[in-house]
Amino acid sequence: MNIPWLNNVNVSSIPEMLWHLMKAPYPRLWALIIGINDYSPATTKTKLRGAVPDADAMDEYLRLELQVPKEQIDNLRDKDATRSGIIAAFERMRDNRNIKRQDPILIYYAGHGGEVPSDHKAKTQALIPVDYVPEQIHPIPDRTVAALINGISKQHGNNITVIFDCCHSGSGTRGDGETDESIVRACELSPNDDPDGLDAHILKENSGEHPGPIDKATTETGFRGLHLAKGFATKGMNSHVHLAACSAKEQAREDKETPQRFRGRFTTALLELLRTVQPDQITYTDILFKIPRIDGQNPQCEGFYKNRILFDSKVRPHTRLSYELNCTTKADATKADGTMQYVLEGGSAHGITDGAQFTLYQNTKAALAEEPLGVLIAKSDNIQPFTTFLEVDKDVPTVFSNPAIAIQTRAGASQDLLVYAPLESKYKSVFQAVAEEMSTKGLNPYRINLVESAERDKATYEIIASESEKDKLAFSVLEKRATKYGFTRMPHVVDADDAEDLHRVLCAASHYHFHLNHNHPNNQIENSIDIEFFALEDKDDDEVYSPVGENMHREGRIECVVDGETKYGMKITNKTPWPLHLSCFFFDHADLSITTITEVDPRTPHQKDYSLEKDATFEMGYGKSSVPPLECKLPENLDVTIGFLKFYFATEVVDLSHVPQGSPFGSVERKLVPSRPKIKPVWGTVVIPVIQKRM
Repeated sequence: MNIPWLNNVNVSSIPEMLWHLMKAPYPRLWALIIGINDYSPATTKTKLRGAVPDADAMDEYLRLELQVPKEQIDNLRDKDATRSGIIAAFERMRDNRNIKRQDPILIYYAGHGGEVPSDHKAKTQALIPVDYVPEQIHPIPDRTVAALINGISKQHGNNITVIFDCCHSGSGTRGDGETDESIVRACELSPNDDPDGLDAHILKENSGEHPGPIDKATTETGFRGLHLAKGFATKGMNSHVHLAACSAKEQAREDKETPQRFRGRFTTALLELLRTVQPDQITYTDILFKIPRIDGQNPQCEGFYKNRILFDSKVRPHTRLSYELNCTTKADATKADGTMQYVLEGGSAHGITDGAQFTLYQNTKAALAEEPLGVLIAKSDNIQPFTTFLEVDKDVPTVFSNPAIAIQTRAGASQDLLVYAPLESKYKSVFQAVAEEMSTKGLNPYRINLVESAERDKATYEIIASESEKDKLAFSVLEKRATKYGFTRMPHVVDADDAEDLHRVLCAASHYHFHLNHNHPNNQIENSIDIEFFALEDKDDDEVYSPVGENMHREGRIECVVDGETKYGMKITNKTPWPLHLSCFFFDHADLSITTITEVDPRTPHQKDYSLEKDATFEMGYGKSSVPPLECKLPENLDVTIGFLKFYFATEVVDLSHVPQGSPFGSVERKLVPSRPKIKPVWGTVVIPVIQKRM
């Protein structure tokens, strides 16, 4: 078969197609990272010390955590971050033809911010370039930044994230709480720093329409494309989502970490959060609630799409499952000094399988910046339920400090996600997506593979051209555990020419099916745990529920007729001889999301109470349970859907925090979710008399 879009190469099989395609990487995210320390004290009064380290840390996060190629990151530091240099960098992003429509774009700035005094109702906020000179080389006003972002959005879509770690105004200059231990990122400006007509050509070029003279009032009167972005913290912005270090009346600060190193409070807290939560599992709004508390600063999030998943769900880092590892000496009769034994704090319950490879580092920080200590491998005979005894694959030092960190860098034996697509040009994005996954060299433990037409019946999905939407691909479901109940297609499509989007969906599907399929048959568990599923009723309309009707868990399945109102609960009874820890997830076949029903226990050195004692019951949705009731929902374009409740039972706490995921199709309505009741306003007092008597 001749493939015009592959330089007219002739291929006759899927493996041959993938071999050619694996040479071509595809973009994930594009970024502009700006950090300025080296201001002139004569112009801004204060040099900064933490802005460049903050920008470097953000760059490191993108490259090492999210695997963004350095060619896709435009870095400006100090002398390069001039007024003209910053504007030119925005324009390079706008004019970059390698960026596809709706590719994620990140614009990050750490440096001084300021506010131009004005008689106008709307004051002008500004970024301060390194070469700023009062009334000569001007700051970059908010309307100019808005116009530049608008230009990028017109070319590449609205999947733009803007992060500014600076003050909104110049009110926080030295003397207002600043010390040698803390510096405020603010610069005092004068009215002449924003003359009429400043950057008129930029506003005209990026607006598409110019109604007349441009002056400082532009941010109030506005014109097409710009009126939704007045300033850095305004509501209604539809070209981007903006995260700001603090509110307009607060001060963005950097603090001394070590005698030689300062870091911004906001960027430090933000990266601390992003390194613990995958970007496809958190919305922009969630950041405000989950970011560590910052003294004196309340971060802000604005934009029409602020409830989107970060980067619109289009960035999922290569999975980096890390485990604690300890080195011990094992007695060996054949050796006087014994042998070294490498004990991984993770086993079959965590998903470790035969052949899994682990790269050893001294600690998490070293894993981001230093060479590894060595490589170890898991063999099936050494994999226990909660620990694994690893064998040396490549040089490992005989001595290192316990505990070390082992990061899984190659998948073990597991069932691949099998996908079928006809060997036709209109499915080129399918082959590009799988080739991209194969080119990651095993970093993803959840693998994807294509099958030939002769093995189509072994595939989980067939990717087909959408019948209802032009230039879209749809997902036909082939696996019998879903089709036997009438679920034969997913209610979502992707662009036919968007290999990156399809790759993201397939990665989420492989993660989904790996964890759904990773089971450990144990008759003592399976036959000694009773799981009952009930409809619930609220007799007194007080959000206190109780079971009603018969157990709906019959013949190994649960069937619900969706009415949009009924709430559901469960009762689990432990008849095993052991106390157990319990975790429950809902796997939604319609959108590939994995939702936690119970609390997910993180790894901890402390003992945790068992959730299901021997001969005890655990109630969900009613009684004394902290788990809210469940409710069922059905997509409008489907008459039947299917999902799976999966329960994990173990005698030790198993860290399953890596299992949940949001839907790769963006913000969709989940089908079986905890129903969060609105808490009625209630208060009360307790008065206890205390009688005191003399002896």
